[in-house]
Amino acid sequence: MFSARHLPSDAAPIARALRRRRREVWPLRRRGAELGFAVAVDRTPPDERQALARWQQSEPVFLPGMLGDGPRRHAAAIRASLRMFERLRRGARFADELERRLAADDDLRYVGSTADRRDARELERVILDAAPGGTVVAEDLWAKLAWIADTDSDRSLRIRFSAGPEQLDAWLQATDLTAGWVDQFAARAFPESAAILACLPLRRLLQRLLRRPHRLSERIVYNNAPDGGAVFHHDAEPGQLGVVFSQLEGHTAWLALSKRRLAARVVHAGHARDVRVAMDALDRGEDRRLWRRLNRDAAFTADLAAHGALFVLRAGDTIVLPSQGFDDVAWHSVIALGRRPSLAHSYGLFPRRPDYPVASDPGAQ
Repeated sequence: MFSARHLPSDAAPIARALRRRRREVWPLRRRGAELGFAVAVDRTPPDERQALARWQQSEPVFLPGMLGDGPRRHAAAIRASLRMFERLRRGARFADELERRLAADDDLRYVGSTADRRDARELERVILDAAPGGTVVAEDLWAKLAWIADTDSDRSLRIRFSAGPEQLDAWLQATDLTAGWVDQFAARAFPESAAILACLPLRRLLQRLLRRPHRLSERIVYNNAPDGGAVFHHDAEPGQLGVVFSQLEGHTAWLALSKRRLAARVVHAGHARDVRVAMDALDRGEDRRLWRRLNRDAAFTADLAAHGALFVLRAGDTIVLPSQGFDDVAWHSVIALGRRPSLAHSYGLFPRRPDYPVASDPGAQ
């Protein structure tokens, strides 16, 4: 399946000719690395059998148009979030923005805001308690505003919602009750979440892929800016089954494939003698030459695209990334497209236990 094809950087005349024929062609540029062009070629959604096969192979499941008219129905909230990110980029306080968004919410109680001066990317962390009816039931819920990269050329921002001490990975031990209140915090602060959470076709497909009750937690709101995005990484964490990324406004390009297939392409590029060695090198993350090949090598980008690993997401699209283990996981990188920052939400997939408050998730089954 080819969602998108690749053109080299010196094929600009071909890119212009394709655009004149109303083809969707995007330059791939991230933090100064020119990686060619992406040409969208197929937006046919997989059927359930195809989606399940890709999931079981730890391959990304691209779902074009899955959100239907959700982005249109929640357009006002999406525009409000885009304007908020612009204010934050100009120096507005995150706590003030959240206070306005949650002014009528009686369940969430402001505790304070901090910033980790040891982390150059962190801008502000806002901390709340959940106290429905005046009784605290979940403490130290937080939303962290941060730059995605540590370079001035990339103005991409993200907001992550979680709870407890981040350095201790407290979210891995959080109860479903606490996770549920973190999820409510995110959904109440960003009401466009309903375009994803209440999308029944998406929720039914996730249920069929996971085959167990699940929750969408550890939510992140992304505002990818021109020349920005995320370098190759994975989301395999203990207890996490995968990630659902939904584009609500604008476009992003993705290079995404299973770790084993990525390792095979690393071997083919002459960087390792066999797949096991390549997988170990990916895990260690210490080889700068390999890092550059993954993230700044246009020829390697073209090779991945030739093996079906290039996707272009537009508003209403979703991509599901399995993370069933450290070797059975979809590795991926993201490249911002277009001239304006976009908006997207990313939710981790976790098993759901009985103490998860159903009110946290209107699409829970």
